[in-house]
Amino acid sequence: MDQSVLNSPDETALAARSTQDVFEDHLRLHREGCLEEDLKHNYAEDVLLLTENSVLHGHDGLRISAKRLAKQLPDARFEFLARQVEGEFAFLVWRAQSDRYRVECGADSFMIKDGRIYMQTIHYRLLDRHEHI
Repeated sequence: MDQSVLNSPDETALAARSTQDVFEDHLRLHREGCLEEDLKHNYAEDVLLLTENSVLHGHDGLRISAKRLAKQLPDARFEFLARQVEGEFAFLVWRAQSDRYRVECGADSFMIKDGRIYMQTIHYRLLDRHEHI
């Protein structure tokens, strides 16, 4: 990244945020459907995303993952059930429902440092809306 960008007042303020601040901002922007703003403000450019069936890198990898989830759960309603933050780590338990599918027991974990998400894991089980676990 260009050193002048790293030393800009905006970048300095973003880097000074706590793990809790970054985590809550990410969740807020997710609820609002603001992927690009979330990537710009909360994710490192070289973020690593691990899922059950993929390893993705960078903002483009997150766009791929977001597109996949939107296709699986179009116009979904998300509910955040539990949040934990300790040091550089955050954990989220969630569920979601769309007109056709739902997710129970979704779980994401994050490594956050210098005001950015550097690593995220995502795990969920996609179910038919009426299927029982």
